[in-house]
Amino acid sequence: MKKSILFFNLWILIHFFPVFAQNNPEHIILTWKNDPESSQAITWRSEKPLDHPIVELYKSSSSPIESSVKIPFSLDSSKVSLADQGTWYYYSANFESLNAGITYSYRVGDLNSEMSPWVDFKTPKKKGGLRFLYLGDIQNEISNWGTRTIRAAYQHSPHSAFMLFAGDCVNDGHQNSQWEEWFDALGFIPTQMPIVPVTGNHEYDELPGSDEESLSAFWQSQFELPLNGPKGLEESVYYYDIQSTRIIILNSLMALQSEEDLSYQTEWLEKVLQENPQEWTIISYHHPLFSSRDGKHGQYPELRDAWQPKFEKYGVDLVLQGHDHMYGRSSKLSKTLEIPTGQAGPVYIVSVAGPKMYGIRKGERWMERAAVNTQLFQEISIENNKLEFRAFTVEGELYDSFDLIKNPKGFNFFKEHINSESTPENTFPNGTYSNK
Repeated sequence: MKKSILFFNLWILIHFFPVFAQNNPEHIILTWKNDPESSQAITWRSEKPLDHPIVELYKSSSSPIESSVKIPFSLDSSKVSLADQGTWYYYSANFESLNAGITYSYRVGDLNSEMSPWVDFKTPKKKGGLRFLYLGDIQNEISNWGTRTIRAAYQHSPHSAFMLFAGDCVNDGHQNSQWEEWFDALGFIPTQMPIVPVTGNHEYDELPGSDEESLSAFWQSQFELPLNGPKGLEESVYYYDIQSTRIIILNSLMALQSEEDLSYQTEWLEKVLQENPQEWTIISYHHPLFSSRDGKHGQYPELRDAWQPKFEKYGVDLVLQGHDHMYGRSSKLSKTLEIPTGQAGPVYIVSVAGPKMYGIRKGERWMERAAVNTQLFQEISIENNKLEFRAFTVEGELYDSFDLIKNPKGFNFFKEHINSESTPENTFPNGTYSNK
């Protein structure tokens, strides 16, 4: 009887009394603010302010005994407070002067209270092969369906240098509950593998009492990103150089908001492409230049007119996009160039990782490879003069596969490993699927 009363009282406490704010670290995530080969940004948050926030970082060893040498860093803090949801306290450390290709151990938390477990990450090597993961929109039902794509991608390539999300990580950018879903779906992955986030249209929303959309209140606090973008668009427009590759991130929504903003980003883009010393160039943004969707949702000629000539002029290799909730790929879409047989201009990819799906307009055939109603993840590997692109279904089936081989005299050589002529007709449906 006493045990029954005790369990009943515990049940009452759990279900009817408010849970007190905790200071245990949550939403721990690795991003890059500076050179990926020599720096690492680490961010976490708590539900109440920490008295002594700290990050401990050491060169890793097989011994569980902590190293005697700590690596210096500066700690930044910020607060996100939403009247209808709550308040959260964010802490970020940006470590500099790290050694390339070295494994480090770290933990975060409060010096006199809760600390996270020790976790390892490895800085990229200065030379050698680069491998990373690319996922399209997760957005809806993240816990129910997005989780399996994220985990399938990680299980397939756990040693990738980073995981890139091409926008619409969540459906409502200002909703804490949806970011909690996103972090829950990622689990331990962002504590070990850096995340490269791209802003989509759903990262923008109206705050209560405002008639204007603004970037998610959580974005700049939870992601430490480069400040090398155009003024006013820092941390949503930026680039990294990693090994032999320049990764450029654009903000397509803001570019669609006004001609001035589009021009501003395009000028910045051309400068970054013009001054690019890297052998490979990969660009990611959310709204695709080419779409098979009916209506305005997938038609953005202003982006195409501004950006496509720059991509072609400066030899961009790969363009990673989202937004259309289907899969499409083409290497022959040229505005200013005539591409010889067996070669490729910029290769445009659209992909989707979450459960929200759209169909393809009847008769649309710009894609060399396409799919609908299919959750996918992509692995991109670069070694010397060869880029390998592989798209997998969430069940691990190879769906698309091609190589780009650098040609010092012109366009990349293009080698396709999937016969597009064998694409089943049901991948080009007449109808439109929409899981809202």
